[in-house]
Amino acid sequence: MGGEGETVAERLSLRACMAAHLPAATFAVHVMRCVRTELTRFDRQAVVHIDRGDGYVHLYGEAQGTMFSLVLTNDEAEEWKAEGPYALDRYLWQELEKKDIFPPQMTPYLRAVFSIES
Repeated sequence: MGGEGETVAERLSLRACMAAHLPAATFAVHVMRCVRTELTRFDRQAVVHIDRGDGYVHLYGEAQGTMFSLVLTNDEAEEWKAEGPYALDRYLWQELEKKDIFPPQMTPYLRAVFSIES
């Protein structure tokens, strides 16, 4: 998401705008694409899929040798979206951590997710 020259504040304002105006399922798909990008950046063998169904969004696949499956209803996505621009990202990364899937290093995106200034 965004260019390398962006500040965390700039990324937050863009993400805040997306969170405020996109439908929950569309926002959830965007967030899951960001997570997929990071997973495949760190693990070239990773296979990550995103499915959007009637009332849910599903992130699943295999990364770091571990299978995972995370399903969000549109209502849950709406609740996470209301918590803040990166709340859903944090939730997904925390769920992946429970499955022993960790990003091996911080990137500008992950710094924004975990509110770490660069």
